[in-house]
Amino acid sequence: MKISKLLRDEIIFILKKLVQIPSENPPGITKEIVKFLIDDVFKEELGFQNQVIVNIKNGVELHNLVSTIGDGKEKIVLSGHFDVVPAGDAVQWEYPPYSAKIKNGRLYGRGSADIKGGIASLIGVIKTLSKIPDFLEKYKLVFVGTADEEAGMAGSITLSKQGVMNDSILLIIAEPTNLKIGIGEKGLLWVKLKITGKSAHGSTPHEGINAIEGALKIIPQLYDCLEEKTNVILGKSTLNIGKISGGTAINVVPDRAILDLDYRIIPEQDHNYLIVNLKDLQKRNFSIDIEIINELYALQTDSNHPFIQNLKEISKSEALGLSYATDAAHLININNPIPFVIFGLGDPNNIHKIDEYIELEQVFQATELLTNALLQSYSKEKD
Repeated sequence: MKISKLLRDEIIFILKKLVQIPSENPPGITKEIVKFLIDDVFKEELGFQNQVIVNIKNGVELHNLVSTIGDGKEKIVLSGHFDVVPAGDAVQWEYPPYSAKIKNGRLYGRGSADIKGGIASLIGVIKTLSKIPDFLEKYKLVFVGTADEEAGMAGSITLSKQGVMNDSILLIIAEPTNLKIGIGEKGLLWVKLKITGKSAHGSTPHEGINAIEGALKIIPQLYDCLEEKTNVILGKSTLNIGKISGGTAINVVPDRAILDLDYRIIPEQDHNYLIVNLKDLQKRNFSIDIEIINELYALQTDSNHPFIQNLKEISKSEALGLSYATDAAHLININNPIPFVIFGLGDPNNIHKIDEYIELEQVFQATELLTNALLQSYSKEKD
C-alpha cells in the first residue's frame, strides 16, 4: 500500500507544526503539542478518544497524550516522545532551529529526527489504518505521546503506572534507527560511588588517606564487576565513568572522591550480581558508599514474531540491538513482556546536533513500511 499525496501533504503539515512548537527539556513543557494534536490531528469527530495525563516534575506540568481509535479488545500501541534536547546557540544553525525549513527534500529543526519525524510517520500509519473498518473492528490503535523522555522518562513512568499498556499485543516506538529494526535495548545502572579518605596537610600526606588515589586504584576493578557475557545483538555490557570529582585544594590530602558510573547492561547481566560486586569493593579497598541513581532493565523481544518478520521482509532491513534505553524500558513489563519494535527514521548520528534534519521521503517510507507490516500481520487474522 502506497500512501496518497493527500496524506503526504498532511504528514508534512503535521511534522512542520510539531517542529515549530518548541518543547526543549528542560523544562520539557509539552502542553502546546498536545493541544495541537487533539485539535488538528486526533479529532473526536473522526472517532478518536483523547486522554491527557499530566505529571509534575520540578514544579513543571508535563503533558502526555493517549489517543485511541477502534473497537477491538487488543491494542497496538504506537509511541513517541514530545520533548527534545535544547537547540543551543541558534546563531550556529544554518536555519533557525524551530523554523522547520524544507530544502532539497530535508526538513531542518531541533527534534526533526529525534523524534518528531517518527511521530509524524506513526500518525500517518494511524490515519491510514483508521480508514479500514475491518481492522478497527478487531484492534484498537493507541497513540501514546510522552513527555520527559530526554531527562528521566517521567511521562512513560506515569503512563505505565496508569495501565496504558494493559491488553496491548504490540508496541512500536519511533526512535531514530535509520529504518533499521530495533529488537533489543540495553538497560542501565547509574551509580554514584563515594570514596572516603582522611584529610591532612599536603606536606605530610602520610598522615592522611588520599581518596583520589583510592579512586585510581578502584577504577580497574569497576570493570571487573561485570560478568563476562555477550548478547548476540547487544554485545557486551559496558561502563563509562562519566564524572569524577574530589579534593579541596592542592595542598590538602583529599578526604573525598566521587565517581559517577554509567553501566549499560545486556539481559544476561544480573543487576544484583553487579551491585553485590560493587559493594564488595568496600571490603577490599577504602571506605566506599554506593548510591543507585537510576536503574533500567534490558529488553529483548522475539525476533520470530510475525510482525517483526514481516517488517524485515518488507523493509529489507536488518534487526539490531540499541545501546541506549527508550521509553520501552517503562512501558514494557519485564515480568510479562509484549512484542516490541524500535523503528524510526533519521540517522542516529545526526540527532542532538546543530542543523538536525530529517529526509521527508524517509518519513513517507516509514509510514508505508509500518502500515504494510501491520496489515500483513494482523488484518488477515479472523476469529
